[in-house]
Amino acid sequence: MIARISRLTFIYLISICDDVIISPVHALATESSRAQTARSRLAEAFRSPSGKLTLHPELVLPEPSDPTALLLRATEVTKLSSVLRTKAKANGLFVEGTVDALAPMGKEQESARGNFPGPVPIVYSWTNSDKDEGTNDLKSRLERLSKVDGVEGVLIPFCVANGIESFEGYQEIVNGNPNLKELCGEIWAAGMQPIPEIVVATGTEWSEDEVVRLVDAIKDTCGGVDPVSIVFTKEETDRDEEEAEDAHSVPEITIPESLSQRLAFVGSVRTTAGDGRMNYALSQLSSCNFNGAFLRADCVPGYRLNPDLNVVGGFWSAALSDLKSLKSKNFSFRSKVKLEKDAPMEWYNYQKDVMESGALGLSGGPSGLNTAAGDYKGF
Repeated sequence: MIARISRLTFIYLISICDDVIISPVHALATESSRAQTARSRLAEAFRSPSGKLTLHPELVLPEPSDPTALLLRATEVTKLSSVLRTKAKANGLFVEGTVDALAPMGKEQESARGNFPGPVPIVYSWTNSDKDEGTNDLKSRLERLSKVDGVEGVLIPFCVANGIESFEGYQEIVNGNPNLKELCGEIWAAGMQPIPEIVVATGTEWSEDEVVRLVDAIKDTCGGVDPVSIVFTKEETDRDEEEAEDAHSVPEITIPESLSQRLAFVGSVRTTAGDGRMNYALSQLSSCNFNGAFLRADCVPGYRLNPDLNVVGGFWSAALSDLKSLKSKNFSFRSKVKLEKDAPMEWYNYQKDVMESGALGLSGGPSGLNTAAGDYKGF
C-alpha cells in the first residue's frame, strides 16, 4: 500500500522542519556573494605559495584643513597607490583615514584589474572613534565604504584598552563589548570581511591549547564563521624604554601548525627602520608560524610630524624591496690567493701603506646616507 500525504500534511511537515532545522542556521553569520569574493582575494594576499611572509604596510592618509591641499590630496593618494602596487609590490594595504580620502586609492587599484601588476587588496582600519558611533552612523559609514572599489576588509580592534594575558582575559573584554558580533555581521552584509585585531600583553606565555581556544572564541565573536585572518599585535609600552632594552616589537605568541592551515595569521611589526630591526622582526614572525607581517606606520621615521605621501611611498618601496631581497644581510669572507711570489698580498700591503699615510686624504668624511630622502643602513 502506497502512503499518500495530503497537501495540508505536507505543509505542516515543512513548517516543522523550518522550526527545527532552518532556524539554527540563521543564527550563524552569512556572507554575501561579494563578501565571498573579498574572502578569496584576501586569502590569496595573506598567504604566499612559497611559504614566505606576505608584507602589508600601514598607511595613514592625512586630512588637511587647507582647501588647496584637500584638492591635491586625491592626486597624491593616487600616486601613492600606484607606487605601492608597481614598485613596492605590497601584498596588501592597511589604510587609516576617512572614506573620502580612501576613494582615490581604491579607484586606482581597481583600474589595474586584469593588468600586471594587479590590484592590491585594501583593508580599512576601523578606529576607536568610529566604533563609538551610533547604529545609524555605523551603517551609513559601511554603506559608503562598500561603494569604494578595492576595499575588501575592515580591521576591527577587538581589544582596545590593554592587551590580553590569557583566554579568560579575552572573554572579559568581549563580554564588555557585545556589539562586536553585530559589527561583524554588518561588515559581511556590506560585502567585506571583518579582520579582528588582538592585542597581546607583553611578557605573557601562550600554550598551544590556549591559542586554539582563543581562535575558537574569536570565531564565536564573529558570528560562528572563521574570519579570513586574525591580526596579533604586541601591547604598546614606553618607546624610549623599549628601544633602550632592544625589546621585541612583535607579538609574543606562537601559532600552532593545526591553525595555520585553517586561516591566515598576521603579526604586527612596530619598530623604527634601520640597523636591520625590521628584518629581525620578520624573522621572529616567521619562526612563530605567522603567514604575514603588518608593517605599522611607526616604522616610517617621523611619519607623525611630516606625513608627506611622496616620502612615505619612497620609504615603503625601498623597505619592501630590501625585506623581500634574497641576498644575505649578514655575511663576510676573506679571499686568499696563493702564488709563487704572493703578488696580490704585496699589492694590498702597498695600497694599505699609501692610505694610512694620508696621501689620499682623510678617511673620516661625511656619511653618504641621506636619511631625509629615505636612505637607511639596512631595514
